[in-house]
Amino acid sequence: MAKKIKAVTCLVIILVVACAAAAIAVVNAKNVDDVENLVMTENTSSSIQIQWKEVKGADGYHIYSLNNDTKKYEKLGDVKDGQTCSYDFKDAGSGRVYEIKVTAFRIFNKNEYESENAQSLKVYTLPEKLDVSAYSPEEGVLEAKWKQADNAAGYELEYSKNEDFSDSQKEKLSVADFKADKLKPKDTYYVRARAFMNVDDNEVFGEWCKPCKAEIKEKIVMNTNIDPKKPVVALSFDDGPAYYDNGCNSTLEILKVLEEYGARATFFMCSSRINKSNSECLKKEIELGCELGNHTYDHQNYGKKVTEKDIINGSEAIKKACGKSPSIFRCPGGMMTSKIQEVCKKEGMPIAYWSVDTEDWKSRDADKIYKAAMKGVYDGSIILMHDIYPTTAEAVKKIVPKLIEEGYQVVTVSEMLAAKNGGKAPEAGQQYVDYKTVNNNT
Repeated sequence: MAKKIKAVTCLVIILVVACAAAAIAVVNAKNVDDVENLVMTENTSSSIQIQWKEVKGADGYHIYSLNNDTKKYEKLGDVKDGQTCSYDFKDAGSGRVYEIKVTAFRIFNKNEYESENAQSLKVYTLPEKLDVSAYSPEEGVLEAKWKQADNAAGYELEYSKNEDFSDSQKEKLSVADFKADKLKPKDTYYVRARAFMNVDDNEVFGEWCKPCKAEIKEKIVMNTNIDPKKPVVALSFDDGPAYYDNGCNSTLEILKVLEEYGARATFFMCSSRINKSNSECLKKEIELGCELGNHTYDHQNYGKKVTEKDIINGSEAIKKACGKSPSIFRCPGGMMTSKIQEVCKKEGMPIAYWSVDTEDWKSRDADKIYKAAMKGVYDGSIILMHDIYPTTAEAVKKIVPKLIEEGYQVVTVSEMLAAKNGGKAPEAGQQYVDYKTVNNNT
Protein backbone atom coordinates (compact mmCIF):
# COMPACT_ATOMS: atom_id res chain seq x y z
CA MET A 1 0.00 0.00 0.00
CA ALA A 2 2.80 2.35 0.94
CA LYS A 3 4.48 1.65 -2.37
CA LYS A 4 1.30 2.58 -4.28
CA ILE A 5 0.96 5.86 -2.39
CA LYS A 6 4.57 6.68 -3.09
CA ALA A 7 4.12 5.97 -6.79
CA VAL A 8 1.01 8.13 -7.03
CA THR A 9 2.78 10.93 -5.20
CA CYS A 10 5.68 10.81 -7.64
CA LEU A 11 3.29 10.85 -10.57
CA VAL A 12 1.48 13.86 -9.19
CA ILE A 13 4.76 15.67 -8.67
CA ILE A 14 5.83 14.89 -12.24
CA LEU A 15 2.51 16.16 -13.59
CA VAL A 16 2.73 19.33 -11.53
CA VAL A 17 6.28 19.97 -12.71
CA ALA A 18 5.28 19.29 -16.32
CA CYS A 19 2.32 21.61 -16.07
CA ALA A 20 4.43 24.28 -14.47
CA ALA A 21 7.05 23.92 -17.18
CA ALA A 22 4.36 24.12 -19.86
CA ALA A 23 2.90 27.20 -18.20
CA ILE A 24 6.31 28.81 -18.02
CA ALA A 25 6.89 28.00 -21.71
CA VAL A 26 3.58 29.64 -22.65
CA VAL A 27 4.41 32.69 -20.59
CA ASN A 28 7.87 32.89 -22.14
CA ALA A 29 6.38 32.57 -25.63
CA LYS A 30 4.03 35.43 -24.96
CA ASN A 31 6.70 37.67 -23.47
CA VAL A 32 8.68 39.24 -26.33
CA ASP A 33 11.63 41.51 -25.53
CA ASP A 34 11.52 45.14 -26.64
CA VAL A 35 13.47 46.38 -29.64
CA GLU A 36 16.60 48.30 -28.66
CA ASN A 37 19.28 50.43 -30.31
CA LEU A 38 16.97 51.79 -33.03
CA VAL A 39 18.94 54.12 -35.32
CA MET A 40 18.75 55.73 -38.79
CA THR A 41 21.72 54.41 -40.76
CA GLU A 42 21.21 56.11 -44.12
CA ASN A 43 18.96 58.69 -45.76
CA THR A 44 18.67 60.35 -49.16
CA SER A 45 16.09 62.64 -50.73
CA SER A 46 13.82 59.66 -51.44
CA SER A 47 14.70 56.88 -49.00
CA ILE A 48 15.49 56.11 -45.36
CA GLN A 49 17.13 53.05 -43.80
CA ILE A 50 16.75 52.14 -40.12
CA GLN A 51 18.39 49.42 -38.06
CA TRP A 52 18.05 47.85 -34.60
CA LYS A 53 19.47 45.15 -32.36
CA GLU A 54 18.18 41.61 -32.94
CA VAL A 55 15.56 40.42 -30.44
CA LYS A 56 16.27 36.84 -29.39
CA GLY A 57 13.47 34.48 -30.34
CA ALA A 58 11.58 37.05 -32.42
CA ASP A 59 9.85 35.85 -35.58
CA GLY A 60 9.77 39.36 -37.07
CA TYR A 61 9.19 43.04 -36.52
CA HIS A 62 6.45 45.64 -37.07
CA ILE A 63 7.33 49.18 -38.14
CA TYR A 64 4.92 51.99 -37.18
CA SER A 65 4.71 55.65 -38.16
CA LEU A 66 3.00 58.41 -36.18
CA ASN A 67 0.00 59.98 -37.91
CA ASN A 68 0.33 63.68 -37.12
CA ASP A 69 -3.38 64.26 -37.54
CA THR A 70 -4.69 61.49 -35.29
CA LYS A 71 -1.59 61.37 -33.05
CA LYS A 72 -1.71 57.58 -33.31
CA TYR A 73 0.86 55.15 -34.66
CA GLU A 74 -0.13 53.32 -37.84
CA LYS A 75 1.57 50.26 -39.24
CA LEU A 76 3.94 51.16 -42.02
CA GLY A 77 5.44 47.76 -42.80
CA ASP A 78 6.68 44.40 -41.54
CA VAL A 79 9.93 42.44 -41.43
CA LYS A 80 9.02 38.74 -41.36
CA ASP A 81 12.41 37.45 -40.31
CA GLY A 82 13.64 37.75 -36.75
CA GLN A 83 17.25 37.92 -37.87
CA THR A 84 16.71 40.76 -40.36
CA CYS A 85 17.08 43.90 -38.27
CA SER A 86 16.73 46.69 -40.84
CA TYR A 87 13.99 48.35 -42.87
CA ASP A 88 14.04 50.60 -45.94
CA PHE A 89 11.54 53.39 -46.54
CA LYS A 90 11.52 53.61 -50.35
CA ASP A 91 9.94 56.39 -52.43
CA ALA A 92 9.40 58.33 -49.23
CA GLY A 93 9.32 61.76 -50.86
CA SER A 94 11.84 64.55 -50.27
CA GLY A 95 12.06 66.64 -47.14
CA ARG A 96 9.74 64.39 -45.09
CA VAL A 97 9.98 63.83 -41.33
CA TYR A 98 8.64 60.66 -39.69
CA GLU A 99 8.23 59.63 -36.04
CA ILE A 100 8.62 55.85 -36.08
CA LYS A 101 8.80 52.94 -33.67
CA VAL A 102 9.60 49.23 -34.09
CA THR A 103 8.20 46.27 -32.13
CA ALA A 104 9.21 42.61 -32.16
CA PHE A 105 6.67 39.78 -32.46
CA ARG A 106 6.55 36.00 -31.98
CA ILE A 107 4.05 33.45 -33.31
CA PHE A 108 2.86 30.80 -30.79
CA ASN A 109 -0.01 28.36 -31.42
CA LYS A 110 -0.98 30.45 -34.46
CA ASN A 111 -1.31 33.56 -32.28
CA GLU A 112 0.93 36.61 -32.51
CA TYR A 113 2.48 38.15 -29.42
CA GLU A 114 4.08 41.61 -29.68
CA SER A 115 6.57 43.43 -27.46
CA GLU A 116 4.83 45.98 -25.28
CA ASN A 117 7.19 48.91 -25.31
CA ALA A 118 8.76 50.48 -28.37
CA GLN A 119 11.56 53.00 -28.71
CA SER A 120 10.51 55.92 -30.92
CA LEU A 121 12.86 57.61 -33.36
CA LYS A 122 12.59 60.67 -35.60
CA VAL A 123 13.83 60.01 -39.15
CA TYR A 124 13.73 62.10 -42.30
CA THR A 125 14.50 62.27 -46.00
CA LEU A 126 16.78 65.02 -47.27
CA PRO A 127 15.56 67.96 -49.36
CA GLU A 128 15.62 67.26 -53.09
CA LYS A 129 18.62 68.17 -55.23
CA LEU A 130 18.02 71.46 -57.03
CA ASP A 131 18.25 72.19 -60.75
CA VAL A 132 19.70 75.70 -60.85
CA SER A 133 20.16 77.96 -63.86
CA ALA A 134 22.44 81.00 -63.69
CA TYR A 135 22.57 83.89 -66.14
CA SER A 136 23.40 87.56 -66.47
CA PRO A 137 20.34 89.50 -67.66
CA GLU A 138 22.03 92.89 -67.77
CA GLU A 139 25.28 94.71 -67.14
CA GLY A 140 26.89 93.82 -63.81
CA VAL A 141 24.08 91.52 -62.70
CA LEU A 142 24.11 87.81 -61.84
CA GLU A 143 20.83 85.94 -61.34
CA ALA A 144 20.01 82.34 -60.49
CA LYS A 145 16.66 80.58 -60.37
CA TRP A 146 15.35 77.12 -59.53
CA LYS A 147 12.12 75.33 -58.78
CA GLN A 148 10.81 75.59 -55.21
CA ALA A 149 11.78 72.40 -53.36
CA ASP A 150 9.10 70.46 -51.49
CA ASN A 151 9.10 71.07 -47.73
CA ALA A 152 12.23 73.24 -47.88
CA ALA A 153 12.69 75.84 -45.15
CA GLY A 154 15.18 77.76 -47.27
CA TYR A 155 18.25 77.61 -49.47
CA GLU A 156 21.98 78.11 -49.28
CA LEU A 157 23.72 79.49 -52.36
CA GLU A 158 27.38 79.95 -53.18
CA TYR A 159 28.86 81.94 -56.04
CA SER A 160 32.50 82.26 -56.87
CA LYS A 161 34.90 83.17 -59.65
CA ASN A 162 36.64 79.86 -58.97
CA GLU A 163 35.26 76.56 -60.21
CA ASP A 164 36.20 74.82 -56.95
CA PHE A 165 34.24 77.49 -55.00
CA SER A 166 37.29 78.59 -53.05
CA ASP A 167 36.85 82.16 -51.87
CA SER A 168 33.10 81.88 -52.50
CA GLN A 169 30.36 84.16 -51.22
CA LYS A 170 27.47 82.47 -49.43
CA GLU A 171 23.85 83.55 -49.17
CA LYS A 172 20.95 82.18 -47.12
CA LEU A 173 17.68 82.59 -49.04
CA SER A 174 14.01 82.01 -48.29
CA VAL A 175 12.93 82.10 -51.95
CA ALA A 176 13.97 80.15 -55.06
CA ASP A 177 15.91 82.92 -56.78
CA PHE A 178 19.00 85.03 -56.27
CA LYS A 179 20.36 88.29 -57.63
CA ALA A 180 23.72 90.04 -57.19
CA ASP A 181 24.63 93.35 -58.84
CA LYS A 182 27.59 95.67 -59.26
CA LEU A 183 29.72 92.82 -60.57
CA LYS A 184 32.47 93.36 -63.09
CA PRO A 185 31.36 92.83 -66.70
CA LYS A 186 32.87 89.83 -68.52
CA ASP A 187 33.80 88.07 -65.26
CA THR A 188 32.62 84.45 -65.07
CA TYR A 189 30.87 83.23 -61.91
CA TYR A 190 30.16 79.66 -60.83
CA VAL A 191 26.94 79.06 -58.90
CA ARG A 192 25.59 76.21 -56.82
CA ALA A 193 22.75 75.91 -54.33
CA ARG A 194 21.12 73.42 -51.98
CA ALA A 195 17.89 73.30 -50.01
CA PHE A 196 17.63 72.83 -46.27
CA MET A 197 14.88 71.81 -43.83
CA ASN A 198 14.50 72.24 -40.08
CA VAL A 199 14.47 69.12 -37.89
CA ASP A 200 14.32 69.76 -34.13
CA ASP A 201 15.69 73.27 -34.64
CA ASN A 202 18.62 71.93 -36.66
CA GLU A 203 19.20 72.76 -40.32
CA VAL A 204 19.44 69.62 -42.46
CA PHE A 205 20.92 70.22 -45.93
CA GLY A 206 20.32 68.41 -49.19
CA GLU A 207 22.98 67.81 -51.82
CA TRP A 208 24.60 70.66 -53.70
CA CYS A 209 23.24 71.03 -57.21
CA LYS A 210 25.41 70.57 -60.26
CA PRO A 211 27.41 73.83 -60.57
CA CYS A 212 26.43 76.21 -63.35
CA LYS A 213 28.16 79.32 -64.63
CA ALA A 214 27.38 82.66 -66.23
CA GLU A 215 29.45 85.43 -67.75
CA ILE A 216 28.54 88.88 -66.48
CA LYS A 217 27.27 90.98 -69.35
CA GLU A 218 28.38 94.43 -70.31
CA LYS A 219 25.95 96.97 -71.66
CA ILE A 220 26.03 97.51 -75.41
CA VAL A 221 24.89 101.05 -76.08
CA MET A 222 23.30 101.88 -79.42
CA ASN A 223 23.66 105.49 -80.44
CA THR A 224 20.34 107.32 -80.12
CA ASN A 225 21.33 109.37 -83.17
CA ILE A 226 20.26 107.01 -85.93
CA ASP A 227 22.39 107.04 -89.07
CA PRO A 228 19.97 106.91 -92.04
CA LYS A 229 22.82 105.79 -94.28
CA LYS A 230 23.03 102.52 -92.36
CA PRO A 231 20.33 99.81 -92.30
CA VAL A 232 17.45 100.46 -89.91
CA VAL A 233 14.75 98.02 -88.78
CA ALA A 234 11.77 98.40 -86.46
CA LEU A 235 10.67 95.51 -84.22
CA SER A 236 7.02 95.65 -83.21
CA PHE A 237 5.10 93.52 -80.72
CA ASP A 238 1.32 93.13 -80.46
CA ASP A 239 -1.23 92.02 -77.84
CA GLY A 240 0.84 92.59 -74.67
CA PRO A 241 1.75 93.12 -72.01
CA ALA A 242 2.26 89.44 -71.15
CA TYR A 243 0.95 87.86 -67.99
CA TYR A 244 3.31 86.07 -65.61
CA ASP A 245 3.57 82.32 -66.20
CA ASN A 246 5.48 80.27 -63.61
CA GLY A 247 7.31 83.37 -62.49
CA CYS A 248 8.30 84.40 -66.02
CA ASN A 249 6.98 87.28 -68.14
CA SER A 250 7.78 87.13 -71.86
CA THR A 251 7.44 90.91 -72.32
CA LEU A 252 10.08 91.47 -69.65
CA GLU A 253 12.28 88.78 -71.21
CA ILE A 254 12.15 90.68 -74.52
CA LEU A 255 12.95 93.93 -72.74
CA LYS A 256 16.01 92.32 -71.13
CA VAL A 257 17.34 91.47 -74.60
CA LEU A 258 16.66 94.99 -75.89
CA GLU A 259 18.43 96.48 -72.87
CA GLU A 260 21.41 94.18 -73.26
CA TYR A 261 21.99 95.27 -76.85
CA GLY A 262 20.89 98.89 -76.52
CA ALA A 263 18.01 98.24 -78.91
CA ARG A 264 14.45 99.60 -78.88
CA ALA A 265 11.05 98.44 -80.14
CA THR A 266 7.38 99.43 -80.37
CA PHE A 267 4.82 97.64 -78.18
CA PHE A 268 1.20 97.74 -79.40
CA MET A 269 -0.80 96.95 -76.28
CA CYS A 270 -4.28 95.66 -75.60
CA SER A 271 -4.58 97.74 -72.45
CA SER A 272 -7.28 95.62 -70.82
CA ARG A 273 -4.42 93.20 -70.10
CA ILE A 274 -2.56 95.69 -67.92
CA ASN A 275 -2.70 94.80 -64.22
CA LYS A 276 -0.72 95.44 -61.05
CA SER A 277 1.72 92.62 -61.73
CA ASN A 278 2.65 93.48 -65.33
CA SER A 279 2.35 97.28 -65.33
CA GLU A 280 6.10 97.27 -64.65
CA CYS A 281 6.52 96.26 -68.29
CA LEU A 282 5.30 99.67 -69.43
CA LYS A 283 7.64 101.51 -67.08
CA LYS A 284 10.56 99.43 -68.33
CA GLU A 285 9.59 100.15 -71.95
CA ILE A 286 9.67 103.87 -71.24
CA GLU A 287 12.98 103.58 -69.39
CA LEU A 288 14.59 101.86 -72.38
CA GLY A 289 13.28 104.40 -74.87
CA CYS A 290 10.77 102.03 -76.44
CA GLU A 291 7.56 103.26 -78.04
CA LEU A 292 4.12 102.71 -76.51
CA GLY A 293 1.51 101.68 -79.05
CA ASN A 294 -2.30 101.33 -78.89
CA HIS A 295 -3.88 98.10 -80.21
CA THR A 296 -7.38 98.99 -78.91
CA TYR A 297 -8.56 98.36 -75.38
CA ASP A 298 -9.29 94.64 -75.67
CA HIS A 299 -8.82 93.53 -79.31
CA GLN A 300 -12.44 92.31 -79.45
CA ASN A 301 -13.49 94.27 -82.55
CA TYR A 302 -12.03 94.21 -86.06
CA GLY A 303 -12.36 96.47 -89.13
CA LYS A 304 -15.64 98.40 -89.23
CA LYS A 305 -16.56 97.16 -85.76
CA VAL A 306 -13.68 99.10 -84.17
CA THR A 307 -15.18 102.12 -82.42
CA GLU A 308 -13.75 105.41 -81.26
CA LYS A 309 -14.28 104.15 -77.70
CA ASP A 310 -12.09 101.09 -78.41
CA ILE A 311 -9.22 103.40 -79.33
CA ILE A 312 -9.76 106.14 -76.71
CA ASN A 313 -10.18 103.67 -73.85
CA GLY A 314 -7.02 101.91 -74.96
CA SER A 315 -4.98 105.12 -74.78
CA GLU A 316 -6.47 106.20 -71.46
CA ALA A 317 -5.71 102.84 -69.79
CA ILE A 318 -2.09 102.97 -70.94
CA LYS A 319 -1.64 106.52 -69.64
CA LYS A 320 -3.26 105.59 -66.32
CA ALA A 321 -0.85 102.66 -65.90
CA CYS A 322 2.41 104.49 -66.66
CA GLY A 323 1.70 108.21 -66.97
CA LYS A 324 2.41 108.34 -70.70
CA SER A 325 0.01 108.10 -73.64
CA PRO A 326 0.70 105.86 -76.63
CA SER A 327 2.10 107.66 -79.69
CA ILE A 328 1.19 105.17 -82.45
CA PHE A 329 -1.64 102.77 -83.33
CA ARG A 330 -2.00 99.39 -84.99
CA CYS A 331 -5.33 98.08 -86.29
CA PRO A 332 -6.55 94.75 -84.87
CA GLY A 333 -5.83 92.19 -87.58
CA GLY A 334 -4.37 95.01 -89.69
CA MET A 335 -7.91 95.93 -90.88
CA MET A 336 -8.05 99.66 -91.64
CA THR A 337 -11.21 101.82 -91.85
CA SER A 338 -11.87 105.50 -92.40
CA LYS A 339 -13.20 105.70 -88.83
CA ILE A 340 -9.92 104.40 -87.44
CA GLN A 341 -8.04 106.93 -89.58
CA GLU A 342 -10.25 109.73 -88.36
CA VAL A 343 -9.82 108.90 -84.65
CA CYS A 344 -6.06 108.34 -84.94
CA LYS A 345 -5.62 111.64 -86.76
CA LYS A 346 -7.53 113.39 -83.99
CA GLU A 347 -5.44 111.62 -81.35
CA GLY A 348 -2.17 112.43 -83.13
CA MET A 349 -1.25 108.79 -83.78
CA PRO A 350 0.24 107.45 -87.02
CA ILE A 351 -0.76 103.87 -87.85
CA ALA A 352 1.71 101.01 -88.33
CA TYR A 353 1.11 97.97 -90.51
CA TRP A 354 4.06 95.60 -91.13
CA SER A 355 6.27 94.35 -93.94
CA VAL A 356 7.59 91.18 -92.28
CA ASP A 357 5.12 88.81 -90.61
CA THR A 358 6.88 86.15 -88.52
CA GLU A 359 3.57 84.33 -87.87
CA ASP A 360 4.83 83.66 -84.35
CA TRP A 361 1.24 83.26 -83.13
CA LYS A 362 0.85 80.34 -85.52
CA SER A 363 4.09 78.39 -85.19
CA ARG A 364 4.93 79.02 -81.51
CA ASP A 365 8.38 77.82 -82.58
CA ALA A 366 11.40 79.99 -81.70
CA ASP A 367 13.53 78.66 -84.56
CA LYS A 368 10.81 79.28 -87.19
CA ILE A 369 10.19 82.79 -85.83
CA TYR A 370 13.90 83.58 -86.04
CA LYS A 371 14.19 82.28 -89.61
CA ALA A 372 11.07 84.22 -90.75
CA ALA A 373 12.41 87.47 -89.30
CA MET A 374 15.88 87.10 -90.78
CA LYS A 375 14.59 85.97 -94.16
CA GLY A 376 12.19 88.90 -94.52
CA VAL A 377 14.14 91.78 -92.98
CA TYR A 378 15.36 94.67 -95.13
CA ASP A 379 16.42 98.26 -94.56
CA GLY A 380 13.37 100.24 -93.43
CA SER A 381 11.17 97.21 -92.67
CA ILE A 382 8.69 96.69 -89.82
CA ILE A 383 8.77 93.21 -88.26
CA LEU A 384 5.59 91.91 -86.62
CA MET A 385 5.71 89.70 -83.53
CA HIS A 386 3.69 89.17 -80.33
CA ASP A 387 5.27 89.62 -76.90
CA ILE A 388 2.73 87.36 -75.15
CA TYR A 389 4.45 84.15 -76.31
CA PRO A 390 7.50 82.70 -74.51
CA THR A 391 8.63 81.23 -77.84
CA THR A 392 8.77 84.74 -79.29
CA ALA A 393 10.92 85.88 -76.37
CA GLU A 394 13.27 82.97 -77.07
CA ALA A 395 13.45 83.95 -80.75
CA VAL A 396 14.21 87.59 -79.89
CA LYS A 397 17.29 86.41 -77.98
CA LYS A 398 18.69 85.35 -81.37
CA ILE A 399 17.07 87.94 -83.64
CA VAL A 400 18.37 91.11 -81.97
CA PRO A 401 22.08 90.17 -81.78
CA LYS A 402 21.95 88.80 -85.33
CA LEU A 403 20.42 92.00 -86.69
CA ILE A 404 23.09 94.09 -84.96
CA GLU A 405 25.79 91.75 -86.22
CA GLU A 406 24.52 92.37 -89.76
CA GLY A 407 24.74 96.13 -89.22
CA TYR A 408 21.10 96.99 -88.48
CA GLN A 409 20.09 99.73 -86.08
CA VAL A 410 17.17 98.24 -84.11
CA VAL A 411 14.77 101.07 -83.24
CA THR A 412 11.09 101.95 -82.79
CA VAL A 413 8.66 102.27 -85.69
CA SER A 414 8.46 106.07 -85.40
CA GLU A 415 12.24 106.40 -85.13
CA MET A 416 12.74 104.26 -88.21
CA LEU A 417 10.15 106.16 -90.27
CA ALA A 418 11.65 109.51 -89.32
CA ALA A 419 15.25 108.42 -89.90
CA LYS A 420 14.50 106.98 -93.35
CA ASN A 421 12.43 110.00 -94.41
CA GLY A 422 14.89 112.82 -93.81
CA GLY A 423 13.87 113.39 -90.19
CA LYS A 424 10.19 113.90 -91.02
CA ALA A 425 7.95 112.37 -88.38
CA PRO A 426 5.24 109.94 -89.54
CA GLU A 427 1.88 111.58 -90.18
CA ALA A 428 -1.05 110.96 -87.84
CA GLY A 429 -3.84 108.91 -89.41
CA GLN A 430 -1.60 107.47 -92.13
CA GLN A 431 -0.77 103.74 -92.17
CA TYR A 432 2.83 102.78 -92.90
CA VAL A 433 3.79 99.35 -94.22
CA ASP A 434 7.50 100.21 -94.23
CA TYR A 435 9.51 103.43 -94.48
CA LYS A 436 8.33 104.26 -98.00
CA THR A 437 4.94 102.56 -98.33
CA VAL A 438 1.69 104.10 -97.10
CA ASN A 439 -1.41 101.92 -97.51
CA ASN A 440 -4.74 102.91 -95.96
CA ASN A 441 -6.77 100.17 -97.65
CA THR A 442 -5.71 97.06 -95.75
